[in-house]
Amino acid sequence: MGRVSGVAAGFGLHGRVRRMQQEVRTASEFYAGSAGGAAAEVLGGRLLELWPDLSGLRLLGLGFASPFLPLWRERVGVSISARLNTPLTARAPVEGGDHDCVVDPAQLPFDDLSFDRVLLIHALETTDAASTLLRAVWKLLRDDGKLLLIVPNRRGVWALNDATPFGQGTPFSQRQIARRLSQALFHVERRQTGLYPPPFGRLARGRPGVIVERAGRTLLPTMGGVVIMEAVKDQWSGTPLLATPGRVELRRQVLEPG
Repeated sequence: MGRVSGVAAGFGLHGRVRRMQQEVRTASEFYAGSAGGAAAEVLGGRLLELWPDLSGLRLLGLGFASPFLPLWRERVGVSISARLNTPLTARAPVEGGDHDCVVDPAQLPFDDLSFDRVLLIHALETTDAASTLLRAVWKLLRDDGKLLLIVPNRRGVWALNDATPFGQGTPFSQRQIARRLSQALFHVERRQTGLYPPPFGRLARGRPGVIVERAGRTLLPTMGGVVIMEAVKDQWSGTPLLATPGRVELRRQVLEPG
């Protein structure tokens, strides 16, 4: 509570944050409330800017992505929600469906090369198997697939408020998460921060949320509540060099990066 109290006192929000802590326990409960709905609205607009149309593609939402998958409901081939088996994300989502499951971050139950897009949110910061999870995502993405990763920004206010899912686990800087992705054999194509409205609903809903988000992107481009990165597979790094020259027959195979 000490970390939250210091920030809340600075913004005059101590009582509000304390009430939120008493009410919010899981990601599902958070997104069912006003603050979570506002956050999903703001972030949803940013996600649609990056991925406006996924028609004919296979999309995996990993971590706790169910509030965002409806963004592409009419513009995607197949959409699957896979909630990580953690206390924060394992509970049933606000909007469940037939394509929904709970998974172990160390053993994803999907075939190699089975998805065109992966949305990873409320995942890396809350699991002890972050490197294993990113390697598994690398394997299940197709060669031209893309990963959209959202993690709490260590420089943002949301990471300091543990009444929300963005205040759980370990936040990252842009440099830290880019290094993680590189180690997992991903190449970062786009990076930005988002979620500038403060962690309660009044200033984030509708037009005020759009204004605050745009102003934050212009005036404080590194201080958003989350880091958003789009990455692709670095296939050359996943292909081992031959120890000796020779003619070999290459077969289709996904190699576990090590």
